[in-house]
Amino acid sequence: MRPALLATFAAVLLALATPATAQFETVPTPAPRPVAAPADAAAAPAERDMTLYTGESELMGQGAGERRAATARALAQVVVKLTGEPLAASNPVVRRALPNAASFVLAEQTGSEPVDQQGNTAIGGVPVYKTSLQVQFDPNKVEALVAGAGLPMWGANRPRPLLWLAIDDGRGARLVSSQQINVVKPLATRGTERGLSFALPAGSSVEQAAVQTIWSRNPVPMQALTERYGASVQLMGRLFREGQGWTADWVLSRGGEELSRWSLSDPSPQRALASGADGAADAIARRDAVRTEVGEPETIEVRIAGLASADDYARAMGYLQTLPVVAGVEVREATPDSLRLGLRLAVGRATFDAFLDAGDVLAADPGASDEATAGYRLRP
Repeated sequence: MRPALLATFAAVLLALATPATAQFETVPTPAPRPVAAPADAAAAPAERDMTLYTGESELMGQGAGERRAATARALAQVVVKLTGEPLAASNPVVRRALPNAASFVLAEQTGSEPVDQQGNTAIGGVPVYKTSLQVQFDPNKVEALVAGAGLPMWGANRPRPLLWLAIDDGRGARLVSSQQINVVKPLATRGTERGLSFALPAGSSVEQAAVQTIWSRNPVPMQALTERYGASVQLMGRLFREGQGWTADWVLSRGGEELSRWSLSDPSPQRALASGADGAADAIARRDAVRTEVGEPETIEVRIAGLASADDYARAMGYLQTLPVVAGVEVREATPDSLRLGLRLAVGRATFDAFLDAGDVLAADPGASDEATAGYRLRP
């Protein structure tokens, strides 16, 4: 192994990468010896991993419109994390929610980092600053959105694959270990965006001697070394120059069983490396995510009671008109203290009720219900 070559390669990748803000960043961490609990052991069921409900988006300006757009992009990122589906934001229910992403927000903050004039992390050149918005969303509301959209839910019990990566830039294959953590920064950053983190091996002499096994992407011989780190899932990859670009070949396995195999060729080594996180997240989510039954779309009549002012009427109507699971609202009757409406739902009634339960505007009101009408009351 030649540390100087890997250091040079790391500098090139860092010049291309745009890392996530450190507060929300999940990066590969070294695991130099076996640990008591497996790296992919289940978290306590009652605990939520709030990093899965946090998204980050670059702010292209300081106006209110750009901030709304950045919040929407952050919510879309969180939906992708929670579902494991890279195209989850194109779901019709999710699309209707994005313009109102601010209603899902628990907390937010802005941060900045130095970048060069091309938007890359500043290494030499003239540094400028890129501003990003980090947004933490209400877990109950986001989970209701995922359920209402009929998307799968990928829980927090996620493995942390051990990454076996060999790189050849034309001067021979070398193992990337925890001492070269910056080399895999693009993969780690993309893993953060997909809700998956990785570990790197310590780089012992035995592990370095296995570089050709890694290069051949044969998972079975590497399983024993992976299990020494308390992990059962391993991501094996090789990155090499090909023509004017780079090619990354990957295989994901668990307990010696192959789960997925994929490749990407790209002019950018950053994107080629990031494909490892995408493929791993896709494969693990396909196996572990659970889809919720949302019911068939239907039209229902509802009565909303507890309206005492014009503001209450506006609040109730505005809320229903922005709910992503509501495709249409028709006013059928207005009385001094209630509204009778026809609602065209994109989901079944039970899913609609669950969505309301996660919110803070309407609550079920059995006293306002009858055989033909579902009753709700405006919350204080």
